[in-house]
Amino acid sequence: KRMDHEEQEARLIQQALLPKSSPYIPGFAISGLSIPAGAVGGDWYDFIPMKDGRWGLVLADVSGKGMAAALLMSATRGMLRSLAEASCTPAEVLTKLNGLLVDDFPSGKFVTMVYAVLDPATRTLTFANAGHLSPLLVTNGSEIRFLETVSGLPLGVICGSFSEATLHLPEGSRLLFYSDGITEAANQDEEEYGEARLKDHVLKANLSNEGLLEDVREFVNGVGLQDDATAILISSGV
Repeated sequence: KRMDHEEQEARLIQQALLPKSSPYIPGFAISGLSIPAGAVGGDWYDFIPMKDGRWGLVLADVSGKGMAAALLMSATRGMLRSLAEASCTPAEVLTKLNGLLVDDFPSGKFVTMVYAVLDPATRTLTFANAGHLSPLLVTNGSEIRFLETVSGLPLGVICGSFSEATLHLPEGSRLLFYSDGITEAANQDEEEYGEARLKDHVLKANLSNEGLLEDVREFVNGVGLQDDATAILISSGV
């Protein structure tokens, strides 16, 4: 079947666009994982090295599924990388990227995205949010909160600017970026995995992206993932 073959090709390209390995960043452990619900999905994450030792981190979810989502994701990735490598701030990156996507995207298509810059030297992370779910921060072992910042609109809808927030990541802290394929994963009773379960899981001592996505899979128990599930975990070590 020609379509199946095209979908397989698209998936191979899409997998090739994801990071091959976790970056080595002194004082931090960073990892990402994305499980597509279908052959081709609209979730994507990336780690982007900058000249001065800082790192750009992105998790994004393109509306829709299939080939269209893969194409839009690939275009968005290219634009974001060039803006990030020009060392723009997260707010500037999202504002400029949004302007480009408003011109390019078909009507009704959009991207939610959280984009952050990690500075290992100062243990600070600055991030901006375009309509994406709030990152989850754990400090002191058990203090957990969603980072509610002014979340702008998704990218590609309407021209506008974005704001950013900066936080300190003390030793032992953890930060999770995740897609709605995790929180909205539903079981046979149409009950969602939800924020409360996510919080409980993130407090586990041996937290990993693999463990989180396995927990989501066990929760949906046979129903299968209806949407891509993606996570980036940032752990601040010694």
